Amino acid sequence: MSKIKKLSPENLDEILEISKASFSQVWPRSAFEKYRDSLFVAEDNGEIAGFIVIKIVSNQGKIKLIAVNPNFRGKGIGKSLMEYAFKYFAENRVKEIMARSRLHNEAGCAFLKSFGFKIKKTIENYYLDGEDAFLMIKKKDG
Repeated sequence: MSKIKKLSPENLDEILEISKASFSQVWPRSAFEKYRDSLFVAEDNGEIAGFIVIKIVSNQGKIKLIAVNPNFRGKGIGKSLMEYAFKYFAENRVKEIMARSRLHNEAGCAFLKSFGFKIKKTIENYYLDGEDAFLMIKKKDG
């Protein structure tokens, strides 16, 4: 069973390694440091199994980044992180949650859709390599 907690500075290197294993373009250390107050990690037997970066901007929740350590994939870590984020957003009265996914990231899009996110629009040239992104929104139930 994984435990979710706020990022500790000593876990930053592990976060960077998971990010390198998960994304073609990796955030620099400074970006992770910028979001350290809204960066949560899933810990499993003392090892960082995954992380999520979230943010609230004027009543809208944003899932900035989520990744799971390749050694822990398929074990529900991503789901646990998303549920933690939804609980955090609910506690802060967020009515809408936004996420972005690369157009060609079928697994990422399917993952977000499984939580009720819907594609709202395509953002052209969103990523540094020129790839487009889907803007995906999930509205609060009720």
